[in-house]
Amino acid sequence: MSADVVIVGAGYAGISAAKRLAAVDGVRVTMVNPSPYFVERIRLHQYVAGNHPARRPLRAVLPTRVHLTIDTVSVIDERNHVVHTGSGRELSYGHLVYTPGSHSDAHDIRGAAEHAVSLGTWTEAERARHRLRALPSGAVVTVVGGGLTGIEVAAELAENGSARVHLVTGELGHSLSAAARVLLRIALAELGVTVVEQVAVAEIGDRKIALTDGTVLSTDLAVTTTAFAPSDLARGSGMEVDGSGALLVDETLLSTTSPAIVGAGDGVALGADPLRMSCQAAIPSGIHAAETVLRLRAGLSPKPLRRRYIGQAVSLGRKNALVQFTDFTDRPLPQLVLTHGGAALLKEQICRATVRGGQLGPVRYRWS
Repeated sequence: MSADVVIVGAGYAGISAAKRLAAVDGVRVTMVNPSPYFVERIRLHQYVAGNHPARRPLRAVLPTRVHLTIDTVSVIDERNHVVHTGSGRELSYGHLVYTPGSHSDAHDIRGAAEHAVSLGTWTEAERARHRLRALPSGAVVTVVGGGLTGIEVAAELAENGSARVHLVTGELGHSLSAAARVLLRIALAELGVTVVEQVAVAEIGDRKIALTDGTVLSTDLAVTTTAFAPSDLARGSGMEVDGSGALLVDETLLSTTSPAIVGAGDGVALGADPLRMSCQAAIPSGIHAAETVLRLRAGLSPKPLRRRYIGQAVSLGRKNALVQFTDFTDRPLPQLVLTHGGAALLKEQICRATVRGGQLGPVRYRWS
């Protein structure tokens, strides 16, 4: 089987690339993904709390012109332009868009793999939801990591009321401004979340967490949200990667290994200045990856990606949120912070826009 363009992975970047490519007549696009579902990763904390399904059939999201192959990509043979799948298929391509995404990675915490749950993928979130539902009333759930994901998990579970929630972190909301972090602490306190700051987790055991300062906390379940690692597909295929295994690409998103491969999303690294792992970066980089492919097919030189961050939005349950506006380089603008109902409404609209490839009303979010 052959295609003009093969897209590996159906996350935010892959879906955005597929939508752009399918809008051009005469381009045959095949997407390969191990699941027939599109997972709304930014809603997995809601899925675990039981108030959102957080996935939908891929066919309901993809343009009808995109051919969908449900399979796992085992190896990319970049020299011969062939994708090998777990079922034995061989898919030849003219260009390949590499968007396999990332997964949770808490290997630096002893005992995390054996005793904790995480929310990096659908499978991980399912396990976390099952463990949470099995807890007795009033159980203690400890969220490890105070980045945006950890904050959302803690707030959602606390508002749900099924457990007492603790949050252990170095600095709460470290990517936000000092003013925003103050507002976060107030909001979490109102939800009843106990925040333990300026400390790290050394080990997670059976119903206990040991901190680096010697404190031992009792908990019925630990949820790790500290780190994410890119797919290892590029490394396993012998392509040039960074230290974490992310496919190395230049500023046009072309792979430094092959001029026929373009990468976007969490699974790639732009040299010494990687993009922050987020749907905010994945969606416009997916669109730009498609633009790069289209320019190459037309015999034109690809253009560099233009980073245009707008802000960081974090939900604080269903009735509250915090939106920290930033400059184009992702640096927080200290006085531009939105909270409460207006922020919750904006956050929900942003979540809905991600399924539409960054389309928010008449505005399309692009970095090209």
